[in-house]
Amino acid sequence: MPTICELQIELKKLGVRGYSGKKKAQLEDMLNKAKSKKQDEPKQAKQPALLGMKTEQAVPDTAPPLANKSLIELYKKIQSLEKRLADNVNPNEKKQTENTLDKYKIAFRYNRKKFMDSLKTMNKTELRKMRDKLQKQLLKTKDNDEELILRGQIAEIGKLII
Repeated sequence: MPTICELQIELKKLGVRGYSGKKKAQLEDMLNKAKSKKQDEPKQAKQPALLGMKTEQAVPDTAPPLANKSLIELYKKIQSLEKRLADNVNPNEKKQTENTLDKYKIAFRYNRKKFMDSLKTMNKTELRKMRDKLQKQLLKTKDNDEELILRGQIAEIGKLII
């Protein structure tokens, strides 16, 4: 039988507020409601990075300065910059971080477009070879971000092979 403290810890983990000063029965009720609500919510799958970023924004015709980096490197940097912005940086750092983030996003969109355009010019044999190469790389990786990008690339190739 859990203690009041243990119940409060569970509620805190679930992100429930307003449990302070409640009796044990009330806490158990709150916990049961929070757990059932969490189970009812559909889990949203994270979109592959190739599809996740908005495409309405302009993609430059010429290679931006950061275009020499891979999609994986760019994606990781974008994630870290977005996390940094979310961590309440001071106003001067925020502006500089936003500018840097924009540059990385432009490079990401450019590289993504270049990848997608290269797929359109390949025949099915070349596409299968590329897919196999990416799948081997996927098996070797232990990084979640890299796995996400590789799965997105493989999915795009899969759409063209069928």
